[in-house]
Amino acid sequence: MAVTAIDLNLESDELVFYSGQRIKGALVVQISLPIIIAGIEVRFRGAARAKWNESVQNGPHRTDIEHEKEEIYFDDRFCLWGRVNCQNRWNTRETLQRGRHAFPFQYRVPGAIPCSFEGPDAHVRYTVQGIIVRYDGEHITCRKILTVLRDFDPRKENPDKLAIPMEHPLEDHAERAISSVCCRPGRVSCSISLLKRAFVPGETLNADLHVQNSSIRKASIVNLQLKQMVLYGGVHNRTLLLCNEKVCDSLRPGQHRYWNNFPLRLPSTCPSKLYMCKILDIKYCVAIEATFPDAVLYAAVPITIATVPETTCCPFKWIYKLNERPILSEGEQSDLSFIHGCSKNVDMEFRPKYKYYEDLKDYRRDREVVLRLRQSPGVKRRKEKAKVIQAKTTVVKLLPDERGHYNSFA
Repeated sequence: MAVTAIDLNLESDELVFYSGQRIKGALVVQISLPIIIAGIEVRFRGAARAKWNESVQNGPHRTDIEHEKEEIYFDDRFCLWGRVNCQNRWNTRETLQRGRHAFPFQYRVPGAIPCSFEGPDAHVRYTVQGIIVRYDGEHITCRKILTVLRDFDPRKENPDKLAIPMEHPLEDHAERAISSVCCRPGRVSCSISLLKRAFVPGETLNADLHVQNSSIRKASIVNLQLKQMVLYGGVHNRTLLLCNEKVCDSLRPGQHRYWNNFPLRLPSTCPSKLYMCKILDIKYCVAIEATFPDAVLYAAVPITIATVPETTCCPFKWIYKLNERPILSEGEQSDLSFIHGCSKNVDMEFRPKYKYYEDLKDYRRDREVVLRLRQSPGVKRRKEKAKVIQAKTTVVKLLPDERGHYNSFA
């Protein structure tokens, strides 16, 4: 073949861009023999795609309907070498000589587009493609998948919803009666509580957990989970398990346990809101799952995944990190299309990169610690001494007489 190599060289090695940012690069072609072509072009495309099945019951018969939707945000093509007429057709024959050729380009990413996302049978994907257009035979192409991000700060959109008073945390409770053969039923319960709603990837979430086993049977494992809920077309919902942290192995009959500020570090994942996307919606929740004999208790509270930390938190270090793959069962692991929602090709290995905070320091917590440390015995004695001195001080009040002079009296 005359074309020995074709590649897209972009200025960003991370292949991460923000909406409104310019993409700069070059299409590099290596030619071993002169070749006659129509021209060279570059194509930028961004689109969302979702596919799901719906079961419709019509009397005794059930019909499975497959839905598939696509939403295109942009599809722009630019001529890098050659000539195109007003009907967007190539009207030249160009000879590309032997050697290495670089065709520079730049493109501004549109502003009103959603963040990159890869899910089960769904994705929001952005690509750049270099094409050598030939008159005879197939075109020679190369393609790269880009990660396009958009900062999400929920405080600017719903400040009242995120302001949760400390005395009214986010909480959920689940309770159930477990019967036995010879004894009366016993009750089992679990609850979860959070003091804030919005988090960023890499931040440590602290949850207050309570599990009670008032039955005569032993309970098994208790887990703290982070779940992602993907809504397809506003009608179909699919839940993915992103993080599963074991809280305890078992609970004895009659035992109840509390865990204050149980930590769960949030993985790299997509923000909660996909701007301008009409076929996909992303939501998150943190749940406690307690397994009892013949019952599984489940309590969950919704959270918001943002990209901008709170003003009380200072990001010392952050990186672009590949998003975490969901924790799948054995049946789901055999179907790789469940993870990426695409045909079995090289695109299945693509995972977007999101902003991940490796080190996030909360100044609010440090300030509370400092205030507690100041309550030392020496400070307390000085405060008591100041109160005694103030009580012994004589207060003098001045009032004018009939002639306008001031007389003092105690």
